[in-house]
Amino acid sequence: MSSIVNFIVYLAIPFLFLLAFCITIHELGHFLTAKLFHIPVEKFSIGYGPPLLRKQIGETDFRIAYFPLGGYVKMAGDDEGNITGAGEPEPTTEQPGFYDAPVHRRILVVFAGPLFNIVSAMFVLMITFALFGLSVDPYTRIDVETGGYADRAGLMTGDSMLSANGKQLMYWDEFLEILIDNAEKEIQVSVMREGATFDTRIVLHPDSLGITNIVPPVLANIKHDGPADRAGMIQGDTVLSIDGDTITTWAQMYDIVSAHPGTEMTFRWVHDGTIKSALITTRPQYDPMVEDTVGKIDVMKPHARVFLSPLETVVLGVQRTGEGIYGTLNIFYQLTIGRISRRALGGPIAIAQLTAESVAWGPEFLLGLLVAISVNLGLINLFPIPALDGGHILIALIEGVRRKRFSRRTRLIIQQIGYAFILFLIIFVTFNDLTR
Repeated sequence: MSSIVNFIVYLAIPFLFLLAFCITIHELGHFLTAKLFHIPVEKFSIGYGPPLLRKQIGETDFRIAYFPLGGYVKMAGDDEGNITGAGEPEPTTEQPGFYDAPVHRRILVVFAGPLFNIVSAMFVLMITFALFGLSVDPYTRIDVETGGYADRAGLMTGDSMLSANGKQLMYWDEFLEILIDNAEKEIQVSVMREGATFDTRIVLHPDSLGITNIVPPVLANIKHDGPADRAGMIQGDTVLSIDGDTITTWAQMYDIVSAHPGTEMTFRWVHDGTIKSALITTRPQYDPMVEDTVGKIDVMKPHARVFLSPLETVVLGVQRTGEGIYGTLNIFYQLTIGRISRRALGGPIAIAQLTAESVAWGPEFLLGLLVAISVNLGLINLFPIPALDGGHILIALIEGVRRKRFSRRTRLIIQQIGYAFILFLIIFVTFNDLTR
């Protein structure tokens, strides 16, 4: 019974929520823009196939269908099929509709779907920052690599970074931002050592600086039903030792756990002032960064929360959305040129797995996945592939240049090519999911 409850709570409901949100927002963009331009909308469907629920409101038949992996709006005059997805063809209507609208209006109607996805991602980010704050690394004591540039510049392990480039450092993240913005430049840093403060100058060589911050082995987020959770660890506990080896930093704990995938190890930790111990078997997981399998106990680093002003929340939401768009496009580019294997592409099964993983870490992570899926859905739909929104935009642009519409037969052939490509892609990513 508990496994059924876990399936419903940690997978089925969140997975359907993600799909419903992203698809509804996308189709709402098409729907509202079509109504703005007085283009009649005959159907608004979340999902494909026979309707599970339906409600006629005005001219529009609103539906929730059985197969939830997609959706569409069916506009008047769309006799070749649905504008945003596959569905049953409709008889030709005499009512002026989508293909009778000026080219620029057709483009705006189609573009509105992806735009709504990206804008909704931005608003979800703002809500996430408003509810949970910004997660930051509060530890500014440093560990200096022997022989590195920082070591040669006179910095020592245990020093605390007070300021860099004239900016007071409240969090380690601020130093990392200065490091990125001033790479290969010389800056002045203020450091505290044994109660005394002194200044020195260092050149920020990101690859040879030889500085990391010292993070205590305190547990923050703990994944539901992960190895640490099953052992009774909770947020705020401090790890003391692993297999008799004293642990004083997060890096030590990470290195030991990572080096022992699938291994039973004895952990000792402090819980509410009481020392506890347990045998914990690390969970093996393949890490593409090191191209090897590593051990995990499913815990996260300690962090602090900074709550922003409304203006800062808006600015950060816009900034992070832009970073998400750039990162997603960069991944698509890396896939195209072969630097990332096509085997990395995932489909519905991968999304379901990520959903369960996100829910196990907490609601903040589920919202983060929602943002990522919304951005991906918006950008993928803009690809100039027939049957996707980008394909419709490309066809409208070509028709605008040639000042002549394609024939119904030509549009139908283009759509069928697009559907065939999408079907192939669905089969390919599902194969990846099943064999990964």
